[in-house]
Parts: sequence; C-alpha cells; structure tokens
Amino acid sequence: MTKIRAPQNGKHTQAIDLAIRFALAITFAVAAGVYLNGALAIVHKINPDHINAYQIGQLLSVLAICLYTLMISILYILRLRARNILSGIAPSAAAILGGFLMSALLFFSPRDDLPLWALITASALVVIGNIFTVLVLLSLGRSFSILPEGRRLVTHGPYAVVRHPLYLAEAVAAVGALINFLSPWTFLLVGLQLVLQMVRIHYEEKVLHETFPEYADYAQKTWRLIPGIY
Repeated sequence: MTKIRAPQNGKHTQAIDLAIRFALAITFAVAAGVYLNGALAIVHKINPDHINAYQIGQLLSVLAICLYTLMISILYILRLRARNILSGIAPSAAAILGGFLMSALLFFSPRDDLPLWALITASALVVIGNIFTVLVLLSLGRSFSILPEGRRLVTHGPYAVVRHPLYLAEAVAAVGALINFLSPWTFLLVGLQLVLQMVRIHYEEKVLHETFPEYADYAQKTWRLIPGIY
C-alpha cells in the first residue's frame, strides 16, 4: 500500500536525513572514482600510433558515466528537503531497481565478436545518454531524488519538452550498454529495467500531482517521455 506523506521534522529526523545524504554521496563518489580508474586503464592501453574510434568511444563512455555518478554524489549533499514522500515498498523498489539494475551488467562480459560499427554505435549511445543525463541533472539541480519525492517543480530546460528527460537519457545509455553486452540474459535485464522505469514514472507523477497543484497544467502541455510520441 502506498501513501503520500510529509517528512517528519525534529533534530533526530534531520540527523538521519543528513547521515543518509552523506552515506549516499560517499557511495557515488567512490563509484565515480572506480570509473575514473577504469578510464585511466583504457588510456594506458591506447597505442598513440594506432588510435581507433572504438577506443576513443570506450574512453568517453566511461568518463561520461564517471561524471554522471559524481554529479549524483554532489546533488545528494545539496538537494532540497522533500515536501512530500510516496512511502511504500512498491514505489521504493521500483525506484531503486529501476535506477540501479543496470549495474548487474558488471557480472557479464562485453562482446568481443561484434563488428566495429556496432561497438562504435554502443559507445556513442552510452556517451550521448550519459552526457544528456548530466545536462538534465544540471537543470534538475537541488530537486534531484531517486525515490518518488516532491521537492520543487522543475519545468525549464529539457523539462519544458518532456516531463521525464532523465529517464529518456538513461534509456539511450541502456540501449548502448545492451549492444555492448548483447545476450538473451542482458536483453531481459535491460527490458526489465525499462519496465521498472515506467512504473517509477507512474509513482513520481502521483506524488508530483499531490505536491504541486500546477503540475496538472504542466502535464497537459508536455509529453511524458518521447516528444511527439508519448
């Protein structure tokens, strides 16, 4: 059962919120460091005399993911206090799994038998998706959250075109990752992640409708996810 509630006040609650902020900020900062280390490893493998487009794409994709995780780390420290929270196991599970299920790709090996054009396409999609994600996060700013929470209604930048540009950007990157790790299991994994993101959108819109009376008018003027289609 889901329920929209305002966060509790009090020194004890604020202390818990601060502890969670710093714990998650440190977690994502460490992840950014891991990706940066991976980027440096790629640099060391590059032969200056035989640089190819795939190596550059692979380096840029890892650096883009590094920047994305670093941005999340910073925003967890700076984000505004939630005005409303959609509590319940289902909303939280959809948000967490939808946001982090792609990490399971680390348990798979990237394909080494794909044609060069497929590898370049995969890297390009990851780079484009993650750079777009960073741009969306810059617009979202202190309103950022992973769980369905209402902080401040953002309607400028990419949010003036679609209501959930962050999930669109993540979907582009996910397709690139799917190509790179292509297999029946990873296809199911990415498919499940996309379904969870749609469920996540449902819960987020529920709390935004409840928190911001102007959201209904904003929703009528913008597409949900893909301009001109949905």
